Amino acid sequence: MVREMADALEELEQLLPELPQALERRTLGESLSRVASSLNEIRSASRRLSEVLDAADRIGLGDVPEVVEKMDDMSDAALHMASLLMNADDAASLHQIERDLPQFKSTIAGAFSAMRQRWRNEVAAGYRPFLSLGQLLSKIDHASSLGARMVELGQDANASLTIAQTDQFRDAVIKLIDTRALLESEKTSFTADEQVDSFLSDLAQNQARLRSVTTDVFRWLAEHDALDLFEVRPIG
Repeated sequence: MVREMADALEELEQLLPELPQALERRTLGESLSRVASSLNEIRSASRRLSEVLDAADRIGLGDVPEVVEKMDDMSDAALHMASLLMNADDAASLHQIERDLPQFKSTIAGAFSAMRQRWRNEVAAGYRPFLSLGQLLSKIDHASSLGARMVELGQDANASLTIAQTDQFRDAVIKLIDTRALLESEKTSFTADEQVDSFLSDLAQNQARLRSVTTDVFRWLAEHDALDLFEVRPIG
């Protein structure tokens, strides 16, 4: 599906610069003029399609049927519009472009809305925990900037949920995903222990259990004067 969408977009982009000249050579009257004036709308819609596609490629569709359905709708609409543009040679086909353009734009908006909801779930599960984890690491190591940057990541991820423009959303998503990967790598280097790394991640999501405090975890916390930062509470 992603490949088909990319192919459709490429067809649109290749065709659009040539279409005005082709239309000018036809004598199709008012319909021709209206379709020619729609070219900017088609260009804008194709850009938005590309931006939604870029964001979806980085975020992933997940196991959410609605997201998959909306992305499939956008793919079908893009292929349909590309076909209409490539075969426009009479008044009837030009009228069809006019009629179908609103639906093309609507399917892009629907796919974007579904991807924003998909991203909202991703932020809640994968980015918001960096707020508490960053605060914790800042208390453990005052000299390191890692904790502060984790907090900033969580804040930026929350802020991205209000972005309504496809290009800004795509750019924010790419930056956040890349930043998270970098901070995860730094966290692994900072803890230098898989058990400690796992314990801190669970702790940030309020999922840490007493059995997670292994000998190695206890030793690491003691070495970093962090034992006093924790308390044991009953579950429930």
